[in-house]
Amino acid sequence: MPIKLGMYAYYGPKTVAGTFGIALLSRFPIENPRTYYLFSEGEQVAVIAAQITVGDRTFEVFVNHLGNGGPLIQQQQLLELMAGRTNVIALGDFNFRPDSEQYRLTTQQLADSWTLRWPAWRDDQGQQPQRKIDHIFVSAGTDVRQARFIPSPASDHPAVTATIGW
Repeated sequence: MPIKLGMYAYYGPKTVAGTFGIALLSRFPIENPRTYYLFSEGEQVAVIAAQITVGDRTFEVFVNHLGNGGPLIQQQQLLELMAGRTNVIALGDFNFRPDSEQYRLTTQQLADSWTLRWPAWRDDQGQQPQRKIDHIFVSAGTDVRQARFIPSPASDHPAVTATIGW
């Protein structure tokens, strides 16, 4: 699929019983891709990370699909992986809502791309995704030019997209 789309891709971890695979697609080359496994009592959960350079700026990208309920320990491990890095983009199915402790901890370190674009939580189409569990978090100062909430018949929850400038 990435070749047909003219994109670069990284997929990990190798799927075995009880493991979710996660994909990163990019219009720009993916550098230093790696997989980190997080603590899990059930299904094995992982995060993929890579660097993507656009112009003279390198982004540290983290893609995840945390366990059901977005276990606090998994989010803490993810935050530790991202600590001290600049130009971070963390995205995926976090499985936690904006009113959760996990969200509060995350937004102490990173900004929610949705609220950077729509500070009042409601977009120009009247959408207000208070119940979203997919998120795109970015380093402070990131230029979020657009953010959208996209209902999908292929998923049990809507997706979130963001257009990021550099």
